[in-house]
Amino acid sequence: MALEFSWQLPLCDTDGTTSWARHPAQWIQLAQAVEYAGLDGLWVPGGAQCADSLGVAATLCAHTRRVHLTVSVPPEVMLPAALAATVQSLQSISANRVRLHLPDGEQGSLRQVFGEWLNRDQRHERIGEYLDILTQLLAPAGSEFHYNGRYFQLESAGVARRQLPAPPIILDDSQDSALIAGHARTCLLRSRAPNPLQQEIQRLRADAPGLGFVCSFGLLFRDTEEEAWEAAAAHLETLGIKPPDSAPSLLRLTREHQPVRHFELHPNLWQPRADQPVFIVGTPHQVATRLQELHGLGIEQIILVGQPAVHEVLRFGEQILPLLTAQGLRKERTQHAE
Repeated sequence: MALEFSWQLPLCDTDGTTSWARHPAQWIQLAQAVEYAGLDGLWVPGGAQCADSLGVAATLCAHTRRVHLTVSVPPEVMLPAALAATVQSLQSISANRVRLHLPDGEQGSLRQVFGEWLNRDQRHERIGEYLDILTQLLAPAGSEFHYNGRYFQLESAGVARRQLPAPPIILDDSQDSALIAGHARTCLLRSRAPNPLQQEIQRLRADAPGLGFVCSFGLLFRDTEEEAWEAAAAHLETLGIKPPDSAPSLLRLTREHQPVRHFELHPNLWQPRADQPVFIVGTPHQVATRLQELHGLGIEQIILVGQPAVHEVLRFGEQILPLLTAQGLRKERTQHAE
């Protein structure tokens, strides 16, 4: 299977400035760059610190024609019947390009922002009911039904559903494996080194042999390896992190005296902070080699994050996608998307 790439839209406020609210035109520009560069999709994140993912996705439907839109919606935000109706509307206006990610409410403490104060066992039971209802309401051939659960009660649900393909559901690897096996087409893995990634894939495939996998990585690539690690060192300084073995300069670039590489988990895989995704650092050829390795583990889709986003998307399409095509991981494109 070909390796797919999505680019994550910068919708979330991570510095307290709500800067995402000032740049909707840039989201459209980025979405069009992703389509032009030949990537497969856009990842639209959601959460208490993000712009409304459903509203953003609806806007981008009008400005793109080919890329799929993976919309992340915390289950605490909407009732399952309301989410199903909204997602069906997105499917209609996007010509069936929507994928739905339901992030795990166990991760972080933002669920209280949406008014949920259930304990862990209650949350597990609630998400099970939520997925049961959502799956039934998104099924195109279903009939109306009643539901009487502990957390949700519905009467004559599904009366207004439309005959549209059900969008693939994506769940986090931190969710219960039985829920993933029963409801998800794809599982979002936390980025890490290849060995633990492979172990996690094997664990999840024991319950769901046909499960697909997606993983998120930051991207720092330059024309030379030296320049790539200089960019990593500069990023490290913006985070205010110093390697344990300090040196006169973070930009000293012989491998023996390169403290920035203290955070390298695997060749070209670098994680300066545990709460951030792993970065792929190197030349275009090195990045392509690491992506080929990740695909060999069973990962079918990579979510990429990089800044400046539009510039990096176009460089990725020009310098790395052709290498992956030559390796047989991508179909050759005859021309850029218009």
